[in-house]
Amino acid sequence: MSGEKLSDNFVTVLAPMAGYTDFAFRSICRDYGVSLTVTEMVSSKALVMGNALSRRMLYREEADKPCFCQIFGHEPSVMAESVLLPEVAKYEGVDINMGCPVRKIVGSGDGSALLENPRLASQCISAVKSKWNKPLSVKFRLGVANSDGAIDFAKMCRDSGADFVTVHFRTRKQMYGGKADFSLLPELVKTGIPVVANGDVADREQAQRLIEAGAKGVAVGRAALGRPYIFAQLKNEPFEFDAMNCIERHTRLLLKIFEERVVVNEMKKHVAAYLKGKRNGKSVVVQVMSARTLEEILTPCRIFFENGGKNGEEIK
Repeated sequence: MSGEKLSDNFVTVLAPMAGYTDFAFRSICRDYGVSLTVTEMVSSKALVMGNALSRRMLYREEADKPCFCQIFGHEPSVMAESVLLPEVAKYEGVDINMGCPVRKIVGSGDGSALLENPRLASQCISAVKSKWNKPLSVKFRLGVANSDGAIDFAKMCRDSGADFVTVHFRTRKQMYGGKADFSLLPELVKTGIPVVANGDVADREQAQRLIEAGAKGVAVGRAALGRPYIFAQLKNEPFEFDAMNCIERHTRLLLKIFEERVVVNEMKKHVAAYLKGKRNGKSVVVQVMSARTLEEILTPCRIFFENGGKNGEEIK
Protein backbone atom coordinates (compact mmCIF):
# COMPACT_ATOMS: atom_id res chain seq x y z
CA MET A 1 0.00 0.00 0.00
CA SER A 2 2.74 2.47 0.93
CA GLY A 3 4.08 2.51 -2.62
CA GLU A 4 0.76 3.04 -4.39
CA LYS A 5 -0.28 6.36 -5.84
CA LEU A 6 -3.27 7.99 -4.23
CA SER A 7 -5.98 9.81 -6.16
CA ASP A 8 -4.84 12.74 -8.32
CA ASN A 9 -7.30 14.84 -6.31
CA PHE A 10 -5.59 14.00 -3.05
CA VAL A 11 -4.91 17.26 -1.22
CA THR A 12 -2.65 17.73 1.78
CA VAL A 13 -3.30 20.64 4.12
CA LEU A 14 -1.23 22.11 6.92
CA ALA A 15 -3.95 22.50 9.55
CA PRO A 16 -4.01 25.88 11.30
CA MET A 17 -2.48 25.82 14.76
CA ALA A 18 -2.34 28.87 17.01
CA GLY A 19 1.24 29.77 17.77
CA TYR A 20 2.68 27.40 15.17
CA THR A 21 1.50 27.94 11.60
CA ASP A 22 3.17 31.29 11.13
CA PHE A 23 4.52 32.28 7.71
CA ALA A 24 7.90 30.72 8.53
CA PHE A 25 6.63 27.24 9.37
CA ARG A 26 4.24 27.36 6.42
CA SER A 27 7.19 28.12 4.14
CA ILE A 28 9.12 25.14 5.49
CA CYS A 29 6.16 22.80 4.97
CA ARG A 30 5.83 24.17 1.46
CA ASP A 31 9.35 22.85 0.77
CA TYR A 32 7.98 19.34 1.36
CA GLY A 33 5.05 19.62 -1.02
CA VAL A 34 2.05 20.54 1.13
CA SER A 35 -0.85 21.40 -1.18
CA LEU A 36 -2.52 24.07 0.94
CA THR A 37 -1.50 25.99 4.03
CA VAL A 38 -3.69 27.92 6.48
CA THR A 39 -2.71 30.79 8.74
CA GLU A 40 -3.07 30.83 12.49
CA MET A 41 -6.60 31.85 13.37
CA VAL A 42 -7.04 35.62 13.55
CA SER A 43 -9.90 37.54 15.16
CA SER A 44 -12.09 39.31 12.60
CA LYS A 45 -12.95 41.93 15.19
CA ALA A 46 -9.31 42.60 16.00
CA LEU A 47 -8.54 43.00 12.31
CA VAL A 48 -11.39 45.44 11.76
CA MET A 49 -10.34 47.42 14.83
CA GLY A 50 -6.85 47.76 13.40
CA ASN A 51 -5.03 45.59 15.94
CA ALA A 52 -1.39 45.71 14.88
CA LEU A 53 -0.43 42.27 16.19
CA SER A 54 -3.34 40.58 14.39
CA ARG A 55 -2.42 42.23 11.12
CA ARG A 56 1.23 41.34 11.64
CA MET A 57 0.23 37.70 12.03
CA LEU A 58 -0.95 37.78 8.42
CA TYR A 59 2.47 38.53 6.98
CA ARG A 60 3.19 36.02 4.24
CA GLU A 61 5.91 34.98 1.83
CA GLU A 62 5.10 35.22 -1.88
CA ALA A 63 5.93 31.56 -2.53
CA ASP A 64 3.47 30.34 0.11
CA LYS A 65 0.46 29.77 -2.08
CA PRO A 66 -2.20 28.67 -2.14
CA CYS A 67 -2.78 29.75 1.45
CA PHE A 68 -6.04 30.41 3.26
CA CYS A 69 -6.51 33.02 5.96
CA GLN A 70 -8.39 31.59 8.94
CA ILE A 71 -10.65 34.02 10.74
CA PHE A 72 -12.85 33.60 13.78
CA GLY A 73 -15.71 35.57 15.25
CA HIS A 74 -19.48 35.49 15.70
CA GLU A 75 -20.67 38.84 14.33
CA PRO A 76 -21.65 38.37 10.66
CA SER A 77 -21.18 42.00 9.63
CA VAL A 78 -17.76 42.26 11.30
CA MET A 79 -16.59 38.99 9.75
CA ALA A 80 -17.74 40.19 6.33
CA GLU A 81 -15.92 43.48 6.78
CA SER A 82 -12.70 41.76 7.81
CA VAL A 83 -12.31 39.84 4.54
CA LEU A 84 -12.32 43.13 2.62
CA LEU A 85 -9.14 44.27 4.36
CA PRO A 86 -6.02 44.08 2.16
CA GLU A 87 -4.26 41.87 4.72
CA VAL A 88 -6.93 39.22 4.17
CA ALA A 89 -7.75 39.90 0.54
CA LYS A 90 -4.23 38.90 -0.55
CA TYR A 91 -4.90 35.27 0.42
CA GLU A 92 -6.22 32.67 -2.00
CA GLY A 93 -9.10 31.71 0.29
CA VAL A 94 -10.72 32.25 3.67
CA ASP A 95 -11.40 29.59 6.28
CA ILE A 96 -13.87 30.26 9.09
CA ASN A 97 -13.00 28.63 12.40
CA MET A 98 -16.00 26.98 14.00
CA GLY A 99 -14.07 24.29 15.83
CA CYS A 100 -11.66 25.81 18.33
CA PRO A 101 -12.43 24.23 21.74
CA VAL A 102 -10.36 26.61 23.89
CA ARG A 103 -12.44 28.03 26.74
CA LYS A 104 -11.48 31.65 26.11
CA ILE A 105 -12.60 31.42 22.48
CA VAL A 106 -15.79 29.48 23.22
CA GLY A 107 -16.67 31.81 26.09
CA SER A 108 -16.67 34.74 23.68
CA GLY A 109 -19.12 32.96 21.39
CA ASP A 110 -16.50 32.10 18.80
CA GLY A 111 -14.97 28.87 17.49
CA SER A 112 -16.88 25.75 18.49
CA ALA A 113 -19.47 27.84 20.36
CA LEU A 114 -21.09 28.22 16.92
CA LEU A 115 -21.76 24.47 16.85
CA GLU A 116 -24.50 25.24 19.36
CA ASN A 117 -25.93 28.05 17.25
CA PRO A 118 -26.13 26.83 13.64
CA ARG A 119 -28.43 29.70 12.67
CA LEU A 120 -25.81 32.28 13.64
CA ALA A 121 -23.10 30.13 12.08
CA SER A 122 -25.05 30.19 8.82
CA GLN A 123 -25.37 33.96 8.98
CA CYS A 124 -21.62 34.28 9.48
CA ILE A 125 -20.84 32.10 6.47
CA SER A 126 -23.38 33.83 4.25
CA ALA A 127 -22.17 37.28 5.26
CA VAL A 128 -18.55 36.44 4.44
CA LYS A 129 -19.57 34.77 1.17
CA SER A 130 -21.41 37.91 0.10
CA LYS A 131 -18.16 39.90 0.26
CA TRP A 132 -15.69 37.20 -0.81
CA ASN A 133 -15.33 35.94 -4.37
CA LYS A 134 -12.59 33.40 -3.69
CA PRO A 135 -12.87 29.91 -2.14
CA LEU A 136 -14.47 29.81 1.31
CA SER A 137 -14.13 26.93 3.73
CA VAL A 138 -15.33 26.19 7.24
CA LYS A 139 -13.52 24.16 9.86
CA PHE A 140 -15.60 22.52 12.57
CA ARG A 141 -15.63 19.61 15.00
CA LEU A 142 -18.07 16.72 15.16
CA GLY A 143 -20.01 18.44 17.92
CA VAL A 144 -19.85 19.56 21.52
CA ALA A 145 -20.15 16.24 23.35
CA ASN A 146 -21.28 13.93 20.54
CA SER A 147 -21.63 13.88 16.77
CA ASP A 148 -25.43 13.96 16.55
CA GLY A 149 -25.56 17.29 14.75
CA ALA A 150 -22.51 16.91 12.49
CA ILE A 151 -24.40 15.96 9.33
CA ASP A 152 -26.85 18.84 9.63
CA PHE A 153 -24.00 21.25 10.36
CA ALA A 154 -22.21 20.15 7.19
CA LYS A 155 -25.41 20.65 5.19
CA MET A 156 -25.78 24.11 6.71
CA CYS A 157 -22.24 25.00 5.64
CA ARG A 158 -23.01 23.78 2.14
CA ASP A 159 -26.28 25.71 1.89
CA SER A 160 -24.74 28.87 3.35
CA GLY A 161 -22.08 29.11 0.67
CA ALA A 162 -19.02 27.21 1.88
CA ASP A 163 -17.04 25.56 -0.91
CA PHE A 164 -15.68 22.81 1.34
CA VAL A 165 -15.35 21.89 5.00
CA THR A 166 -12.48 20.63 7.09
CA VAL A 167 -13.75 18.40 9.87
CA HIS A 168 -11.72 17.66 12.96
CA PHE A 169 -13.12 14.27 13.90
CA ARG A 170 -13.20 14.98 17.62
CA THR A 171 -15.81 16.67 19.76
CA ARG A 172 -15.20 19.88 21.66
CA LYS A 173 -15.34 17.90 24.90
CA GLN A 174 -12.43 15.77 23.73
CA MET A 175 -10.25 18.85 23.17
CA TYR A 176 -7.06 17.28 21.74
CA GLY A 177 -7.19 14.02 23.69
CA GLY A 178 -8.48 10.59 22.87
CA LYS A 179 -8.70 9.30 19.32
CA ALA A 180 -10.33 10.91 16.32
CA ASP A 181 -13.43 8.99 15.23
CA PHE A 182 -13.74 8.90 11.44
CA SER A 183 -16.78 6.62 11.33
CA LEU A 184 -19.05 9.47 10.24
CA LEU A 185 -16.88 10.45 7.26
CA PRO A 186 -18.87 8.53 4.60
CA GLU A 187 -22.12 10.16 5.77
CA LEU A 188 -20.54 13.61 5.73
CA VAL A 189 -19.31 12.97 2.19
CA LYS A 190 -22.86 12.11 1.13
CA THR A 191 -24.00 15.64 1.98
CA GLY A 192 -22.31 16.73 -1.23
CA ILE A 193 -19.86 19.23 0.18
CA PRO A 194 -16.18 18.27 -0.22
CA VAL A 195 -14.66 17.11 3.08
CA VAL A 196 -11.06 17.42 4.24
CA ALA A 197 -10.40 15.05 7.14
CA ASN A 198 -8.44 16.24 10.17
CA GLY A 199 -7.37 14.52 13.38
CA ASP A 200 -4.59 12.00 14.07
CA VAL A 201 -3.42 11.91 10.45
CA ALA A 202 0.19 10.90 10.92
CA ASP A 203 1.10 8.53 8.07
CA ARG A 204 0.32 7.52 4.50
CA GLU A 205 -1.73 4.49 5.46
CA GLN A 206 -4.15 6.61 7.49
CA ALA A 207 -4.42 9.10 4.64
CA GLN A 208 -5.13 6.25 2.24
CA ARG A 209 -8.02 5.01 4.37
CA LEU A 210 -9.58 8.47 4.59
CA ILE A 211 -9.29 9.12 0.86
CA GLU A 212 -10.87 5.73 0.15
CA ALA A 213 -13.72 6.70 2.50
CA GLY A 214 -14.43 9.76 0.38
CA ALA A 215 -12.32 12.59 1.80
CA LYS A 216 -10.94 14.98 -0.80
CA GLY A 217 -7.86 15.54 1.29
CA VAL A 218 -6.30 15.34 4.72
CA ALA A 219 -5.25 18.12 7.08
CA VAL A 220 -2.22 17.49 9.25
CA GLY A 221 -1.64 19.47 12.42
CA ARG A 222 0.44 18.26 15.36
CA ALA A 223 2.02 15.43 13.35
CA ALA A 224 3.76 18.05 11.19
CA LEU A 225 5.49 19.74 14.13
CA GLY A 226 9.15 18.82 13.93
CA ARG A 227 8.27 16.65 10.89
CA PRO A 228 7.43 19.00 8.00
CA TYR A 229 8.52 16.23 5.65
CA ILE A 230 5.32 14.33 6.50
CA PHE A 231 3.68 15.96 3.48
CA ALA A 232 6.21 14.33 1.18
CA GLN A 233 5.68 11.02 2.96
CA LEU A 234 1.91 11.22 2.49
CA LYS A 235 2.39 11.54 -1.26
CA ASN A 236 5.19 8.95 -1.31
CA GLU A 237 7.55 11.53 -2.79
CA PRO A 238 11.34 11.56 -2.22
CA PHE A 239 12.74 14.16 0.15
CA GLU A 240 15.83 15.19 2.05
CA PHE A 241 15.53 16.50 5.58
CA ASP A 242 18.05 18.38 7.67
CA ALA A 243 16.56 19.46 10.98
CA MET A 244 19.31 21.95 11.75
CA ASN A 245 18.83 23.63 8.39
CA CYS A 246 15.10 23.89 9.12
CA ILE A 247 15.76 25.41 12.54
CA GLU A 248 18.15 27.96 11.06
CA ARG A 249 15.84 28.81 8.17
CA HIS A 250 12.85 29.20 10.47
CA THR A 251 14.91 31.55 12.62
CA ARG A 252 16.01 33.67 9.64
CA LEU A 253 12.45 33.97 8.37
CA LEU A 254 11.06 35.12 11.71
CA LEU A 255 13.80 37.72 12.01
CA LYS A 256 12.35 39.41 8.94
CA ILE A 257 9.49 40.84 10.99
CA PHE A 258 10.18 40.19 14.68
CA GLU A 259 12.87 41.40 17.03
CA GLU A 260 15.23 38.81 18.50
CA ARG A 261 13.52 38.44 21.88
CA VAL A 262 10.26 37.47 20.13
CA VAL A 263 12.02 35.04 17.80
CA VAL A 264 13.76 33.43 20.79
CA ASN A 265 10.42 32.69 22.42
CA GLU A 266 8.88 31.46 19.17
CA MET A 267 11.76 29.14 18.31
CA LYS A 268 11.83 27.39 21.70
CA LYS A 269 8.65 25.42 20.95
CA HIS A 270 9.75 24.56 17.43
CA VAL A 271 13.14 23.31 18.59
CA ALA A 272 11.37 21.17 21.19
CA ALA A 273 9.32 19.63 18.38
CA TYR A 274 12.36 18.91 16.21
CA LEU A 275 14.15 17.21 19.10
CA LYS A 276 11.17 15.32 20.49
CA GLY A 277 11.86 11.62 20.89
CA LYS A 278 15.54 11.88 20.03
CA ARG A 279 18.17 10.35 22.30
CA ASN A 280 19.79 13.05 24.45
CA GLY A 281 17.47 15.58 22.87
CA LYS A 282 15.65 16.31 26.11
CA SER A 283 18.74 17.78 27.76
CA VAL A 284 19.19 20.11 24.79
CA VAL A 285 15.55 21.20 25.01
CA VAL A 286 15.98 22.01 28.71
CA GLN A 287 18.98 24.14 27.83
CA VAL A 288 17.13 25.87 25.00
CA MET A 289 14.16 26.71 27.19
CA SER A 290 16.33 28.93 29.37
CA ALA A 291 17.90 30.73 26.39
CA ARG A 292 17.74 34.50 26.17
CA THR A 293 19.46 34.91 22.81
CA LEU A 294 19.24 33.10 19.50
CA GLU A 295 22.85 32.00 19.79
CA GLU A 296 21.95 30.26 23.06
CA ILE A 297 19.35 28.31 21.07
CA LEU A 298 21.29 27.61 17.90
CA THR A 299 24.64 26.64 19.42
CA PRO A 300 23.42 23.65 21.50
CA CYS A 301 21.31 22.52 18.55
CA ARG A 302 24.31 22.61 16.22
CA ILE A 303 26.41 20.67 18.72
CA PHE A 304 23.65 18.09 19.12
CA PHE A 305 23.31 17.42 15.39
CA GLU A 306 27.06 17.58 14.73
CA ASN A 307 27.56 14.89 17.37
CA GLY A 308 25.22 12.41 15.74
CA GLY A 309 21.66 13.55 16.36
CA LYS A 310 19.61 12.08 13.53
CA ASN A 311 17.73 14.49 11.29
CA GLY A 312 14.92 12.23 10.20
CA GLU A 313 13.55 9.28 12.10
CA GLU A 314 13.46 9.36 15.88
CA ILE A 315 16.37 7.85 17.74
CA LYS A 316 15.12 4.94 19.80
